[in-house]
Amino acid sequence: MILATPRSVPHSVASTLDEGGPEFEARWAWEVMARALSCYIKLLRTLRSPRWKRQLRANADRLREARELEGPVQELLAHGHHCPLGLLRLKRNRLEALARKRLSHFTRQEGASLGEVFGRLENLMSEPLPQPPGHDEPVLLEGSQGWRNFLSWPGSWVFALFVITNRYGLERYGKPVPLLIAGGALALYFHLRCTGRFWLTAKRLVWKPRFGEPVQVSLKSIGPDGISALPAWGEVRVEGERTLTVRHAGQAGLLAALLDLHRRSPFLGEVDGSPRVREVSVLPASRLLEDARSGQRAEPGVAVLRPGYAAFLPEDGQAEIFRGLAGPDARSPEADMTVELLVEQMRLLPEAEFDAHMRRAVLSSGGELWLADEVRSGPVPGAGQVYRVGAHGVGMELRPDAAQAEATDRIVRRWAA
Repeated sequence: MILATPRSVPHSVASTLDEGGPEFEARWAWEVMARALSCYIKLLRTLRSPRWKRQLRANADRLREARELEGPVQELLAHGHHCPLGLLRLKRNRLEALARKRLSHFTRQEGASLGEVFGRLENLMSEPLPQPPGHDEPVLLEGSQGWRNFLSWPGSWVFALFVITNRYGLERYGKPVPLLIAGGALALYFHLRCTGRFWLTAKRLVWKPRFGEPVQVSLKSIGPDGISALPAWGEVRVEGERTLTVRHAGQAGLLAALLDLHRRSPFLGEVDGSPRVREVSVLPASRLLEDARSGQRAEPGVAVLRPGYAAFLPEDGQAEIFRGLAGPDARSPEADMTVELLVEQMRLLPEAEFDAHMRRAVLSSGGELWLADEVRSGPVPGAGQVYRVGAHGVGMELRPDAAQAEATDRIVRRWAA
């Protein structure tokens, strides 16, 4: 007699029992239970290991076997009466709880059934590990840890609080050597376990911890509430097709703002990270009345010079400009997101969209915009390389540095031509 195995049973258990009879049913049940227990025990041992990701990648067939066994096991638990099923139920319940916990490390989109959980884990383990961006993928922002992030780490606060509250006892009875060893061990733990590096491109965010596997999430998979940030702690959490947490990293507020900006239109799917607007000069400027006295206080901001126009954006208008680009429901940007950085992000768009968004930014922030045929410009006498640009009684002073002088001078000459 050829015994039916979970892989060779094409119909339900009920039809199989009718064909094989009680003896066939008993042998089938014992064989399914033996195979399932063996698979579950191996898989539980793998998932409980500290290096469970590496072991799962090396033994992907265990997930595949557990997924293929789900149908026969469910049939056995529902109809099997020829063998004790308590141990099988116990192992399966433990495996389901642990498998769902491991899957939550990758994504919040959990499977409805245990078979779907095994399938999702199998697909994730079969994906190649993400690599940092290469030369053909421009990076919008990258960062890593510094001592400032160590000082904001809760572990360092607990250690400092312990030292402060016990300083009299330490001075009277203690010795400095154990305290120094404990502090060094704490700093080493932070360096090895809580540090890493991130890269943000126009398509994905990559996080590479110092020890462990790199993780990436595509920007198009991030939902409306998929970004949360604690800039003071240097932490940004992103939920999309994968769950990713950047921990104790510098520029966390800027990272959260750029993520919120580039996961939306007009940036998502339309930019590649390289500037597409070339004929432009962006430099610090001051707005003032053209007939103002020397004691008038100038308003700081950013000047944007294009062949067809000149624009002034106030320094404190970044929130309005950001919402104009990202939408009214976007979070308020952190202080790191300056007007100049927003203009640099707008340069990634095509020229027509750049000019359209620049006009909206001027209107929303209370800036100024002068067309090339009406603007008056020229150097300020006796002030070195300082330009004054304006019209209609309002102007701005530009002080380009060595890198900005050539582009500024070229655009100003085109206005006069």
